[in-house]
Amino acid sequence: MSLVFFLPINKASMKGGFKKLLSKIQSRERMLPTDTVAVKIHPGEEGNSSYVSSDNVNRVIEALALGTDRIFLTDTTVLYPGKRMSAPDYLHLTHEHGFGLPWTPPFIIADGLRGGNETIVKMPEDFQTNEAHIASIISNSDAMVVISHFKGHLLTGFGGALKNLGMGCASRAGKLYQHSSVKPLINTKKCTACGICASHCHVNAISIRSYASINTDICTGCGECLGRCPEGAVRVSWDQNMSVFMRRMIEYAYAAVSVSNPLLYVNFVTSVVPDCDCMKDTNPPFVDDIGILASTDPVAIDMASLDLVTAAPAAINSPVNAGAGTDKFSAYRPEINGILHLSIAESLGLGSMEYELVIV
Repeated sequence: MSLVFFLPINKASMKGGFKKLLSKIQSRERMLPTDTVAVKIHPGEEGNSSYVSSDNVNRVIEALALGTDRIFLTDTTVLYPGKRMSAPDYLHLTHEHGFGLPWTPPFIIADGLRGGNETIVKMPEDFQTNEAHIASIISNSDAMVVISHFKGHLLTGFGGALKNLGMGCASRAGKLYQHSSVKPLINTKKCTACGICASHCHVNAISIRSYASINTDICTGCGECLGRCPEGAVRVSWDQNMSVFMRRMIEYAYAAVSVSNPLLYVNFVTSVVPDCDCMKDTNPPFVDDIGILASTDPVAIDMASLDLVTAAPAAINSPVNAGAGTDKFSAYRPEINGILHLSIAESLGLGSMEYELVIV
């Protein structure tokens, strides 16, 4: 059973709150002055406001007191066009969101100029993934701290530390491999041929005639059309492909952990919106802000985050009418078994779904 430490949000603003929380991680290593530490974050898509703020990222770093000044923030590029597709554009976006010098430690794109700088990680023989493509900066660092925003996700139901590892540490080739088995479908009975899905398709895979049609040879499986369709006509085929996607993402999390020496995981269970920080706009949060969690176990911290959201009453204007004790993510996307990716991670030895919650 893993320990997960919990700082309730009413104490999060107290002086020393972050320091008290993170001091509980007994196995945290103290680094040498010449060591480099990657702080894996998600600085938010353009137009997104639910990501973990630069002020809170700084509070985590300061509370850790790792003993080295060679700390930097990092993330990887994405498959679709926009301000996160290339390193120069991404750096402009992070600057707009308050990350990078002079406000925080430097921000470095982990997979290079166009997402191609990677380390090939040989995987165990019984894995579906033969070789994982992990961003080179992640693998070249001496250690990593993973700061995640716990929220909903189009394809995994919810996302926290494990998604930050599996998807967030992959190079562009790794992301494409993970997404390639998941292709959206059109329910032609619901489709009104409005064209909204096509206008938001980053690779022009959708054509409109009497109804929308998706070219699965072009589609990258990013899921943007799923969140854009006003009629609910775009759907994912919830068959083996979804389990394959989750399995591949978790195998990538395994690869990232194997080369990055994670020191600890910090989950912000705040602004728990239905969609990932990759989305430009989101619905209101499911619940009021809950708090901040820390652990050395990525499975346990995500399980604890889920349990806290489940136990909380729905917020005012919540997108689901789900009270305390109801899984808000399942209520919002009943087709997705979000627990599946946690159980896969546990089966691969990434951590335990059983945990002890220690309130700080």
